[in-house]
Amino acid sequence: MRPIKLTVSAFGPYAGEIDFAFDKLGTGGLYLITGDTGAGKTTIFDAITYALYGDPSGNNREVSMFRSKYADIKTPTFVRLIFNYKEKEYTIERNPEYERAAQRGSGVTKQTAGVKLTLPDGKPLTKTKEVENAINNIIGINREQFCQIAMIAQGDFLKLLISPTKDRIEIFRHIFKTKLYSDLQDRLKSELSVLNNDCSKIKQSISQYISGISCYDSSLLSLDVTKAKTGDLPTDECITLIEKLIAEDTLTEEKADNAITEIEKQLDVLKINIERGEEFVKIKQEFEQNKAKILKLTEDKASLTETLEEEQKKTSIQEELTKSSATIQAQLPEYDELDQKEANLKNNAINIEKSKTSLTKTLTDIENLKAEIEKLTEESKALQKCGEQKILFENQKSVHVESLSKLKALLNSMEELKNISVNYKKAKKIFEEKKLMASELDSSFRVKYNLYLDSQAGLLAENLEDNMPCPVCGSLSHPKKAIKPTEVPKKDELDILQSKVSKANDEANDASHKVANLKGVLGEKTDTTVKSIKELLGDIDMNNATDITKDRISELKSNIKVLEENIENEKKHIVRKDDIDIKLPQLRKRSDELQNSIVDINNTISTLESENKSLNSRIGDLKEKLVFSSKLEASKEIQKNEDIILKIKKGIEIVTKNLGECSENLASANAKKVELSKQMKGKQEIDLASEKIKLNELDLNKIQLRKNKESIHSRIVNNKSNYDNIKQKATELLDIEKKYTWIKALSDTANGTITGKDKIMLETYIQMHYFDRIIARANTRLMIMTGGQYDLIRREESLSKVGQSGLDLDVIDHYNGTTRSVKSLSGGESFKASLALALGLSDEIQSSAGGIQLDTMFIDEGFGSLDEDSLSQAMNALASLASSNKLIGIISHVGELKQKIDKQIIVKKDKTGGSRAEIIA
Repeated sequence: MRPIKLTVSAFGPYAGEIDFAFDKLGTGGLYLITGDTGAGKTTIFDAITYALYGDPSGNNREVSMFRSKYADIKTPTFVRLIFNYKEKEYTIERNPEYERAAQRGSGVTKQTAGVKLTLPDGKPLTKTKEVENAINNIIGINREQFCQIAMIAQGDFLKLLISPTKDRIEIFRHIFKTKLYSDLQDRLKSELSVLNNDCSKIKQSISQYISGISCYDSSLLSLDVTKAKTGDLPTDECITLIEKLIAEDTLTEEKADNAITEIEKQLDVLKINIERGEEFVKIKQEFEQNKAKILKLTEDKASLTETLEEEQKKTSIQEELTKSSATIQAQLPEYDELDQKEANLKNNAINIEKSKTSLTKTLTDIENLKAEIEKLTEESKALQKCGEQKILFENQKSVHVESLSKLKALLNSMEELKNISVNYKKAKKIFEEKKLMASELDSSFRVKYNLYLDSQAGLLAENLEDNMPCPVCGSLSHPKKAIKPTEVPKKDELDILQSKVSKANDEANDASHKVANLKGVLGEKTDTTVKSIKELLGDIDMNNATDITKDRISELKSNIKVLEENIENEKKHIVRKDDIDIKLPQLRKRSDELQNSIVDINNTISTLESENKSLNSRIGDLKEKLVFSSKLEASKEIQKNEDIILKIKKGIEIVTKNLGECSENLASANAKKVELSKQMKGKQEIDLASEKIKLNELDLNKIQLRKNKESIHSRIVNNKSNYDNIKQKATELLDIEKKYTWIKALSDTANGTITGKDKIMLETYIQMHYFDRIIARANTRLMIMTGGQYDLIRREESLSKVGQSGLDLDVIDHYNGTTRSVKSLSGGESFKASLALALGLSDEIQSSAGGIQLDTMFIDEGFGSLDEDSLSQAMNALASLASSNKLIGIISHVGELKQKIDKQIIVKKDKTGGSRAEIIA
């Protein structure tokens, strides 16, 4: 990667847009970046790294700090880098988030962060993630690796030199594409873990199957079974043991089968005998029962015959009762008429009483209605003017509310005026303080700056000799030489102080603007408030205006409250009057209706009394004629006669039916007696109790034998299942253990975990080859820079068996013949070793087939730690690169470098703020 052109705008100390044309510096050799402290030398590296990766080169700067404090609000902040990689040109432009001038209005708005990468074919990429992936794919390394091997920032030299094996593995993995070896290591480790888990699972499974082996308690093999379950018996012996257990149980099961068959034969004979004995007992019991039944049926038949004769004698009573019921039935309608007449008479008496009560109540209601109509008429006249009174109160409230609103606005205005006055006084005080501070800092800077100028003149005067021309004016005589002051400030101190002066002036100007703004606001607010006081309160003292306004507001609120209560009262009066106006016509109508109803009630009473006289005459005639007091009594007599008749009929029917059934049952019982006698002929009784005892004993023996057989069969099935599973799992375990053995050997070798040997992984072993070549290239320059004293060497043996090794560095000191850690080198020696290693790494990367091409290297400081000879040696080593196709940029304040390096980027700080740059090629 070689930068062609870098453009920064409002970035860091650069207030405007600055171009760095790196193509002017050529494609190889050294160039120096020099200039004032804090002018923005390191910012050039930050800008390149930010453009590529979105972050600065160092870790002590943040993206949010990139917006230049010297830039105009309208100047955009961005970085644009045009670079070449493998003969292809790319352009990337990136901006951070910052506040810029709004396109509309006078305010500011936030500019969001953005990025755009233009590929060689002109295709643009604008999404952050896709640009990040594209840059990593193009250059081949990420930001951290870029800063270690291509852009070594201040204080980062030692990171490259003393990084442990673990960190170098990560760096070399991306550079030399060794991740496939790391993936192989992980795959072997993962497969080993899977095989180990499989072995454990199979062993556990075999143990579970062995624990499931069973045998009967008195077996001679029970002791061996216990050993197998406790793990004291090998798997092959366990298999043999199960075979013996199965054979033993199979023989026992056959014996149990034979015993069960013999018992079943005996049971069949007993069951037949018991069945025949039970059948004889049953027939005998049935014969005796039938004999008793015949005797009872004979007695029942004689009794039923006598009863039937008695029932048939009641036929004459039935005829008399039938005639009596017919006579009563003919008079039933007259009983209904009697009931109806009596009910009508009773109802009429009730209605007459109700009508008289209604008449009394109607007369009372008429009197009450007259009184209420008179009262409501008087109330309506009293409420005649309530609507007009409500409007009057509402108008008064409206006037008071308007006055209250104006007084509240005036009170708020006076409070705002008071706050503005306080803020103005505070701002004025702050301005005075800022102004005084800026003045004091400026005075201090001028004194120290004059001392610095005097010191420069003093330095020139120290080297002036007579007859030698003055480098300033050319005079050969020096009658009055300048004297160098004793306490001279350094240039860095002046730059810092000047920055503080500039910052203090900016703060004083900001405070001044704030005071002026507040003063204008205060005057405008005062005029508005005074005008409002005159309009609302008249010519009064301003000091009393607030209290008077509050009193007026309180008084108006009280008046408004009273008016609101009056309005509510009048509203109620209006509603009441409307109700009365509706109700009065209704009451008058009701009074008229009641007057008309009095005539109707009197007519009803007369009609009912006349009807009652006729009813009383007919009721007397009916009572003389009828035998029973009511139709209910007559109906009960009819029902009583019918019940007696029905009872006589049912008695005859039931006795007749029962006599028939009894005759049939007697004939059936005699026939059954003959049949049972035939069945009992030729049969004998047996001892059923004794036979059943024998049957139960045989059944119990059979059940016990079956339980024993089922238990034996269950053991056989269980042991066969365990036998098959153990044999299967033992075969699987043998295959997996073979594979586990050679996979473990491969994994231990690849992951560097072989006991007693250095922990060098396969990937590290491959990287060691590249590292040896890097060290060899680095030593060609380190020998030059150290005058042949030092050589870098890869440490062959790890100092500790813990952690990874293989990429650690030692140094050979040829002056005393010792080998020691690179961490023991001094500051200057460490810088030279780090620089040599960085150059060696860059060379190896570029020379690797298909490797990363880094045509540019940046070095920020470090040369200040070298003595004169070391500096010369380092410069010789770097100068040797001038003939190659590599461009190296160096930031340094070392004076000798300015004389030795012709190509330079000079960065200067303007007194007005901001920085500028000049390229000398």
